[in-house]
Amino acid sequence: MVAVAPNNIHLQESPDVVKEISTKQLKRLEGQKARETKKMAKRQAKAIQKERNAIEKELKQDERERKAEKEQIKNQCLSDKDMEEQKRQREEDALFQEFIKEEPKTIVDHTKKSYYDSNRLGGSSMA
Repeated sequence: MVAVAPNNIHLQESPDVVKEISTKQLKRLEGQKARETKKMAKRQAKAIQKERNAIEKELKQDERERKAEKEQIKNQCLSDKDMEEQKRQREEDALFQEFIKEEPKTIVDHTKKSYYDSNRLGGSSMA
């Protein structure tokens, strides 16, 4: 036989009587709610941070693509050195075409002088 404590009367469930909760239970419930709200706040902050990171990643990717396009356009356009090189090349081509159009100079065959006709000193004349 178990003796029923008078405090247990309040704990019985009945639709008209509200349960009385001890202060320890209240503190525990408040702590639990605080932990849940803290956890939800962390989850929301994490979701927001994840969104921000995704947006930043997209922006960086867009920036890289933009830089690549600029570089490609820059490479398509000729730099000053390249333009001067092409100008010089055109001038050389024009001069070469003029050179080709000129009449060729007549080439005179070399006739070897004999040893006696030569002005050079040497051989037997050095006596």
